[in-house]
Amino acid sequence: MKRISPNFFSSLAFGPRLLLLLFALGFPLALAGHYTHTFELYPWLAFSPELVWKGQVWRLLTYAFMSMGILDWLISLFWLTTLVCVLGRNWRGRELWIYCLLSTVVTSILLTLLQQPAFAIGGNGAMILALVTAWARLYGRERIILLGIGEMSARQAALIVAIVELLIVLFGLGWIVTLAMLCGGLAGWFYLFVRGKHALNRHSQILDSERIARLEI
Repeated sequence: MKRISPNFFSSLAFGPRLLLLLFALGFPLALAGHYTHTFELYPWLAFSPELVWKGQVWRLLTYAFMSMGILDWLISLFWLTTLVCVLGRNWRGRELWIYCLLSTVVTSILLTLLQQPAFAIGGNGAMILALVTAWARLYGRERIILLGIGEMSARQAALIVAIVELLIVLFGLGWIVTLAMLCGGLAGWFYLFVRGKHALNRHSQILDSERIARLEI
């Protein structure tokens, strides 16, 4: 993938920058608060179906900004930064936020209905899967060089990233959470499908209007 330079990152709109900033700061702040004994973020922001049923609905979203560990944070931050910088070129900040939060909340609602898992969790796996889906759908024919593998299409690279992400979630959180996060990624695909249909219908309507105007002339 193209190298993400400081100039490229600075070209992002406020919305994508804010998304990256919130995730980048979530884990370090939680860690700092825990080891300095000043505050605890995980008990307030991590996802817990039991606490969601008790009315703490903010957990349906906030868990995506709380990584489960340093390795999870580093890998997720790398892919989130990479994918947001790519998609942020053509997406408005509001639409990017809606897309990411849709995948996040679909996952957490499914887990809430299933009342799983029995422990509190964090992580943005659903968001990463949804962004990978968008990358494959919008830029699938681009040729890139994936470190350690070589040249391939963006669609092939997206498939590899998705498989790796699913395996990480599977071994870390279990198959039920993995399935729910996969559904979150599929919600992103469905959003893109509806978005594409809407754009196609709108384009068709514009063409029909132009044809009618020419006939009237």
